[in-house]
Amino acid sequence: MPPSDHALLGASSSKRWLNCPPSARLGEGLPDTPSGYAAAGTLAHAIAELKVRKYIEPMSTRSYNSQMKKLKADEHYDKGMDAATDAYLEHIKALAMSYGAVQPFIVPETKVDFSDYVPEGFGTADCIVAAPPRMCVVDYKNGAGVLVEAENNAQMMLYALGALKTYYPIYGDSIQEIHLSIVQPNAGGIREWNTTVEALRKWGETVVKPAAALAWEGKGDFAPGDWCRFCRARAQCSARARQMLELSEAPVAGQPFDGALYTDEQLGGILTRGRALAAWIKDVETYALSAALSGRQIGGYKVVEGRGSRDWAGGADAAFAQLQSRGVAEAMLYERKPVSVAALEKSMGKKEFADTAGDLVIKQPGKPALVPESDPRKPYTPAEAAFEAVTPDG
Repeated sequence: MPPSDHALLGASSSKRWLNCPPSARLGEGLPDTPSGYAAAGTLAHAIAELKVRKYIEPMSTRSYNSQMKKLKADEHYDKGMDAATDAYLEHIKALAMSYGAVQPFIVPETKVDFSDYVPEGFGTADCIVAAPPRMCVVDYKNGAGVLVEAENNAQMMLYALGALKTYYPIYGDSIQEIHLSIVQPNAGGIREWNTTVEALRKWGETVVKPAAALAWEGKGDFAPGDWCRFCRARAQCSARARQMLELSEAPVAGQPFDGALYTDEQLGGILTRGRALAAWIKDVETYALSAALSGRQIGGYKVVEGRGSRDWAGGADAAFAQLQSRGVAEAMLYERKPVSVAALEKSMGKKEFADTAGDLVIKQPGKPALVPESDPRKPYTPAEAAFEAVTPDG
């Protein structure tokens, strides 16, 4: 199971503290509430680790099945994790085979130390595959959210620096190339990037060391950005608040508005700023409610009970039995409705679903959505969509 301890200047939060060094100490004493998504991710990592260990270590089928059964008994398990972690295992196998006749060293879920660059810096790499002249660092992400690129990924680069230090006694300077890959089965597949040990160490010396020194001391300039999303201080941070308030008052597209209608270009600027403001307000509201529920007074606000709901006393089965004994027809108590494609696939697992029901599924075109230009998906063209045939989703 992946370790649960975290460094103050951890690799997973490095994008934030590299860009906003004082945020590390600012959020140090603030609570961090783990989500159900995080728990599911931890479970998926444990399943992935077990599969890799079965691949690289002597392990009886009985032992493997017993351990897997315990993991699948977890409340956060779903069958989709099987196909996702299989994709992770296949990627590691492909990396191992890329070394040809050489048998590389493979180790899953290993703690790496990058304290040469970051005070007390350490982290856990999901998998290391190494043999001269190349070391591969692999990360597994279970979520279906934003696609994470491997190129210049600070988290992965810190893992690589730590892995180089950890395994230097074995390989010395024979490792010259670094291959980083992020396996994201639920969010776009696999992203890969290559760099050199020389370039990586230069980045560590010139970029990481100065920022980490400031972050450790709680010094430097606050710099709000998209990295605020996972900062514990994101709701209370005055620097972020100032940025948001300045956004709300700044001229649209850099020009003062003096007409009756905004241009399309100006509306694009409004959308960009509005989304940032909405995310900030949501963070503040979430914090304020939590603070008020803990007994603190939020200026000008109070907590009230929301609209309640009703349920059957003693559970639906017991209540329905009583109702039928009182003359209520069973047909009035139950609704029958078809299960969705997505729900059945989640219950069966992707592979079994594809084998059993794949030929019965058609894929309808998605509803057009407005996203920033940086989104990797190709632009939607109404004319092209109109002539696109509906095809089986095989």
